[in-house]
Amino acid sequence: MAKAPLRLKSELITRAPQPPSSRNCVAQVWVDSGVFHLDGLYSYLIPGDLDDQIAVGSTVIVPFNGRELPALVVTREELSGRANLKSIIKVEGLVELFTQSQIELISTLTARYLAPPFDLIRAIAPVRVPAVERSFVASLTQDSTESEAPSSTPPSSIEYLQLPPYRDRRKLIAEKLSASLNGGPLLALFPDIREVDEISRELTEMGVTHQRYDSSLNRSERFRAYLEILSGACSLVIGTRGSVFLPVKSLRSIFLFNDTSEHYFEQRTPGWCARDVAILRSRMEGLSLTFLGYTPSLEVGKLIDEGAINFRRSSGRVSVVVTPQSFGELLPTKAVTLLRQRLKEGPVLFITPSKGWAHAIRCSRCHTLSKCLCGGALEIAHAGSPISCNHCGIERAQWSCIWCENPTYAIVGRGIERHAHEIGALFPRVPIRSSSTDSPAYGLVESGILIATAAMAPRAINGYSAVVFLEGNRLKSQSDFRAQERVRELIFSHASLLRAEGLLILVEDEGDPLTTSLRIWNPLPAIERELKERADLQLPPFVRTIELTMDASEIVRLKSALSRAQGESRLPKELRVLGPIAKGERASIVLSTPLESAETVSEMIHEFLRRRSATRKSLPTLRIDPYSLSR
Repeated sequence: MAKAPLRLKSELITRAPQPPSSRNCVAQVWVDSGVFHLDGLYSYLIPGDLDDQIAVGSTVIVPFNGRELPALVVTREELSGRANLKSIIKVEGLVELFTQSQIELISTLTARYLAPPFDLIRAIAPVRVPAVERSFVASLTQDSTESEAPSSTPPSSIEYLQLPPYRDRRKLIAEKLSASLNGGPLLALFPDIREVDEISRELTEMGVTHQRYDSSLNRSERFRAYLEILSGACSLVIGTRGSVFLPVKSLRSIFLFNDTSEHYFEQRTPGWCARDVAILRSRMEGLSLTFLGYTPSLEVGKLIDEGAINFRRSSGRVSVVVTPQSFGELLPTKAVTLLRQRLKEGPVLFITPSKGWAHAIRCSRCHTLSKCLCGGALEIAHAGSPISCNHCGIERAQWSCIWCENPTYAIVGRGIERHAHEIGALFPRVPIRSSSTDSPAYGLVESGILIATAAMAPRAINGYSAVVFLEGNRLKSQSDFRAQERVRELIFSHASLLRAEGLLILVEDEGDPLTTSLRIWNPLPAIERELKERADLQLPPFVRTIELTMDASEIVRLKSALSRAQGESRLPKELRVLGPIAKGERASIVLSTPLESAETVSEMIHEFLRRRSATRKSLPTLRIDPYSLSR
């Protein structure tokens, strides 16, 4: 067998950096150290051979604590007598991925969300793809020039544009975006990919060139889209929450649809909200910000009440009938009579609170709710499925009540499949379709009955003759902190699917003030009522909330330390510490403080996190102004 030829041992020697060659030879950088308390700016020398490659927004590699780590150049400065500075090792990529405006926004958000800069940087720029970057740079023309930045930041304007009933919202939004392009490049944000798909389809049919930016793009497509947006090749960009940071060249306007959606809250640390980032960016960069939707969130409603946002109400009225359940029946007799007439005029939409068959069962004799030994609720997932636990999944082929041993159960908490079964019995020979996240319905509805879960209803040709909300009391009795806000958006958005002479039927108890808001198509009276209640109780959005989650034993000590700091006047007296709230082996506390003293509390918490990090203790999970405090 032939032996491989011998080779001399070799050693790679790092080339000494060249001395600086310009006045601004010091780069101030954020380093991706992965250590919380090392989140400040660090100074590095710019070698002469890299001087023309390094600008504000460049990603570089620097020596840091014996490692070579990525860093982002924030500013370039003069040496000014500083000595013993280490040199930048190399530049990553051919294009600066960050603009000065983005860097200023990151700096502000790190203070707002108590996060290291790179927690935000990773959310903003996509992962580099060298082949795509080389191809993009090669395709750039020589005559492309940087647009001049405005000498001063123009005043921002923020408004809420309410959408009308009976109209296709997708066409309305697409037309609004197309018309607004006359004022300059714009960025439009939507809660999820499905909304982006529908708006993109409408814009394409209208012949409007646009660039989408969301998770439907693969890694290469996402990076190329970012480069094109950065270079100014796109005047209209549409995307989901991460798009709020995009460096659209010469950006003039931001549009955000349905700001009540939970999808605008980032799940990963630091848990920023796209709505709040859009408002902050509008003020910092002097952009026009337009909220689009049927009913604003409480945060936006508060700003409307204060006059910071102009509410442009849409004209329109909706016919509403409230039919309470007298004996627990799915549809009261009055509603059945009305719907038989409406089915002759066009399709009817039913909105149900949940999917599946039955989400709970109880004994038909003693009415005891049935639970599994693990503590989970027993349910029937689909028609014909056995009783099973929604937590551990164990099936119960032979069920009996643990108290009275009765073998007969009754259904509690009906789902969409059970509703379809009962509605089919009420309206025989009427075609029934269903639409849920498990089995969505597509295309326009022409006739018959469609039963859908929230946000899963397709449009009907010329609109629905009636929209029915089943089990309204159950829908409005959710304990979630955002329940009322979510219900307002749900009912308003589905009521918009009616035809002009259509009827909205609410199967619930009478007396809800939301009914009046629906009739006059104005959500502000209901929002103002809830805001007044929250102001009296000192609840968000009138206070800043900080949720800290850590080991249960440590959370008790943290609460005691906060109480001592408050007693020593190091924290505001108005600060409230709620909890601990058990979350498995961990627990959380919620700090609630008036907005006027929020900065003081944030500084204290930031110092607490820095000290834990410096002593190599585990950091708590932190959320500032989370979507909900009751989950």
